[in-house]
Amino acid sequence: MIVRILSGTADPDAARALAGLLHQLPGAEPGPALPDSTLLLDTLARAAETGIDELPEVVIVHDGITPMPALELIREVALRFPAVGVVLLTADPSPAVLSAAMDSGARGVIGLPLSYDELGARVEAAAAWAGGVRRHLSPQRALPAVAGGTLVAVAGAKGGVGTTVTAIQLALAAHAAGRSTALVDLDLQGGDIASYLDVQFRRSMADLADIADISSRVLHDAMYLHESGPALLLAPGEGERGEDVTDRSVRLVLHALRQRYEVVVVDCGTQLTTANAVAVETADTALLVTTPDVVAVRAAKRMVRMWDRLQIRKPQDTTAVVNRYTRSTEIQPSLVARITGTKVAASVVPAAFKELQSVIDAGRLHDLDNRSTVKQGLWALAAELGLAVGGPQPKAARRGRRGALRDDRGQVVLETLGMTPIILITLILVWQAVLAGYTYTLAGHAADEAARAAAVGQDAAAAAQRDLPSAWNGTTAVERGGGKVTVTVTLKVPVLFPGAIDFPLTVHGHASTVDEEAKR
Repeated sequence: MIVRILSGTADPDAARALAGLLHQLPGAEPGPALPDSTLLLDTLARAAETGIDELPEVVIVHDGITPMPALELIREVALRFPAVGVVLLTADPSPAVLSAAMDSGARGVIGLPLSYDELGARVEAAAAWAGGVRRHLSPQRALPAVAGGTLVAVAGAKGGVGTTVTAIQLALAAHAAGRSTALVDLDLQGGDIASYLDVQFRRSMADLADIADISSRVLHDAMYLHESGPALLLAPGEGERGEDVTDRSVRLVLHALRQRYEVVVVDCGTQLTTANAVAVETADTALLVTTPDVVAVRAAKRMVRMWDRLQIRKPQDTTAVVNRYTRSTEIQPSLVARITGTKVAASVVPAAFKELQSVIDAGRLHDLDNRSTVKQGLWALAAELGLAVGGPQPKAARRGRRGALRDDRGQVVLETLGMTPIILITLILVWQAVLAGYTYTLAGHAADEAARAAAVGQDAAAAAQRDLPSAWNGTTAVERGGGKVTVTVTLKVPVLFPGAIDFPLTVHGHASTVDEEAKR
């Protein structure tokens, strides 16, 4: 989140010190210091004419500014520009000055000489307040249910169901969609995010346990910016240090992360603690990962019931994710929903561990191929949750010295052209076989008709030819003896393309009946 800061001070030394520290704040975009109150109000008025989004989020007013007194200037800015957070900069941060500043509409007071931590905390608080006001005032923006970014908690029904893999891929999908993303490992005694992403780290979640006021700088120092994009807040390398992390510290950390990142994904592991219970309780979306087997589904049911008994989260507010899914499994997602009482994500993750084995062994889960069915399933889940736009796109290959991109379209065209003659020949042979079968039927029927005609003294050849289509020509042979008449009709199988080839197959139809002519 970019925080635009406008400051007003007539003291050159204070202006230089303030500008130096503001440029060190992460995400800060400070403007030049304005020397008087008139110029400050004119600058804000010009920005407001364009729209509310053009106003700076934070205005810092020095108590020595002229000609308008600082408190009156703060009151004027707060009344005319309510979507701007105002902070007073003073050498006397006493309770009386603080009370007077709050009464005038200030969002905080910064004491002189300047402190980086205090400045960062006050600017961050004022910017968060300004952002909340703008969401209320802007008709084009929907007011979110909670302030800040989206928090997704990922928990596992039991060990080995793919909780960490799911959390990592959701974070990667959100970052690929252009959203600032943080990935938090709250599996405090057995967190594996660092191993999956091959991260060597010094700071962890345990280092934030005893800090009451988590500023931007403190949070930035404790996090690791991974090469794949997401910022990581990892579990401690020594599992016993996880006991230092309390529910209060987790609540403060998650609140600070949601103010800085659009998406926060939390790996809660498979064991319920007071720390990860806070994440499940406050999350916008709580995912429970399970596999379609009896043991895992029973564990998922126990977990959901425990969350409900402890009033952490209701079953209907939980989304189950089915991992290692195959169509042949007896436990289908609909059955998981009935057993656990939760919603089930429409996106399921197929069973394809061989796709994961190489990148997991190398600690490069972020290098999983875009063609992987597991990655496509998890990124489809991210799109279903609103964290990403769609599935992963295959990486284009390079061609030639110019580095031109190529795809499979040329190969598809060549394969189609090569297969076309084979397909046509196959169709011709199938059709010729149908003609041969039909000829057998016609020959038998013609022989029956010819035998009945010959038995009463009529022309057998004419009777045989009467019902034959024009394409079928044949001969009729009649034999008499023993009071019976026997007829043989011989037909030549026609070809699909007359004149192109001579098909040598002939079909014989036989029929016999009592010779009525001999009885006379």
